[in-house]
This record gives sequence, C-alpha cells and structure tokens, in this order.
Amino acid sequence: MIIWLASYPKSGNTWLRSIISALLYSKNGDFNFELLKKMRQFPEKQFFKDIISDFSNFDEIKRNWITAQEKINLSKNVRIFKTHQGKYTLGDHDFTNNKNTLAVIYIVRDPRNLVKSLSHHFDLTLDEACDFLLLPKMIGNGERWSKKKMECITCLVNGMIITDHGQQKKTIYC
Repeated sequence: MIIWLASYPKSGNTWLRSIISALLYSKNGDFNFELLKKMRQFPEKQFFKDIISDFSNFDEIKRNWITAQEKINLSKNVRIFKTHQGKYTLGDHDFTNNKNTLAVIYIVRDPRNLVKSLSHHFDLTLDEACDFLLLPKMIGNGERWSKKKMECITCLVNGMIITDHGQQKKTIYC
C-alpha cells in the first residue's frame, strides 16, 4: 500500500521526507541525502516501465496512474511516495484510489510564505508566483480532493482555509 506525502511545490515535502527517512531508514536517526532515495516521487518514469511506451505523452501517463500503483503494490510492502498530485480525477482517470492508498499526509504551508519561496526559487515577481499557484494544473485541475468523498479535507489556497466535511463547507480567510 502507498502512503502519499502530498503538497504544493516548495511546501516542505523534502523537509518532511528528510525527517521520516532519518527515523525509518537509519540506525541512529541521523539524516543523509541517500535516505531520500527510499521515498521516490510519483509519477516517475521507473514506475511506468513496461506499462507505457511514451513518457512524454501525458494522456498515456494519466490512463495508467492506477495500473502503475497496482504494480507497485504487488510487493505487499508499505511504500511512501512524494507527490504534487491530489486525489482527483482528470478526465476519466483517477490519480489514485482507496485500493492503492493506505494514507495521505497532506503538507500545507502558509500561502504567503509559499508565494515568497516560489518567487525566489523560480525568479518570479510575487504576482507571477501567485498566478503560478493558481494554475489549474497546480490545484488539481480545478477539482477538490473531496470530490472523491474523503471524509474531511482541509486545503490552504490563496489565503483561505477551506474545510470540506461532506456537505458542510467552511471557508476562513487568513
């Protein structure tokens, strides 16, 4: 089964993977960068080997997200994967499902800090970094994680905390 470490880019995913990998994969709790290799990113080419022929074809990749995860789960081991994806459907294709997912750790960072970090990392103005964050590809192509009927989802987007408990939605402006 897969445990997802999901986040927007620049939200602390690598930082959290560093902590988890030191605790799980080292004998003394000390971190080294080699440990990060034990928590790969998904999707990555290696997980689609023998499944798709053209990794530059996004339609082929999304058609096979679930197939690749089923192949990973054949080992019956718990695996932790970094992703910038969400639990959403793109067209007719789910990124993941409950059959392949044991848990999700959704890393949320204050969007004001996130915009500054993206601005510095990609050499963008603050307005450009904010626009980048709001691109449909960055927020699950406009879909909420709750579309898949997860019980409780909290997202922090553009200065708003959106909590969705099934039919009850609450928005808090930061």
